[in-house]
Amino acid sequence: QETLAAAIIRISDWQGLTPLLDPMCGSGTLLAEALLHFSRIPSAFLRKKFGFENLPDFNENKWQEIQKSAGRVRRPLLEGLLNGCDIEQRAVNAARKNLNSLQYGHLVRVQKRDFREHPGLENGVIICNPPYGIRLGDEKQLESLYKELGDFLKQKCKGSTAWIYCGNRNLIPHLGLKPSRKIPLVNGNLDGRLLKVEVY
Repeated sequence: QETLAAAIIRISDWQGLTPLLDPMCGSGTLLAEALLHFSRIPSAFLRKKFGFENLPDFNENKWQEIQKSAGRVRRPLLEGLLNGCDIEQRAVNAARKNLNSLQYGHLVRVQKRDFREHPGLENGVIICNPPYGIRLGDEKQLESLYKELGDFLKQKCKGSTAWIYCGNRNLIPHLGLKPSRKIPLVNGNLDGRLLKVEVY
């Protein structure tokens, strides 16, 4: 999921000029990747050891200098820039745990809240990976969820750009919004689409 989330953040071209909201954040993968991207933290920075360190010509001093130079370009996260919510307390707890393992992760706002009750975000960026069948079974329930997500965007996110990853293309019409782009993005055996929706 991290590679998919990283791809979504890169494609969205979010640079931190406007706030970002994930209204169905789950365990916080998209928020974590957005944090890594904004703060210029290498994706594998938590790793203690790399295979190349066992190579005969590995230079420990050079490696330490590379790590220090990577640290010098880091950019502190501004509080309130990254926001997420989820209806499940278990997901919120997991998101907080995952984010707190990252530098500046404590500055990401995550709350237990149904997105339908969230005040929304105007003139910002919405990025989410809603359920699409594998994680939630009932087709009618999914159709209703996508309609409510579309209503949320239309009513509470005016002036924002939404990036929605849809693993089941049959659900796209139920958003009730016309995507300006549909980008093929394969996730395992899912031939999904990343939708770009301009909300007016």
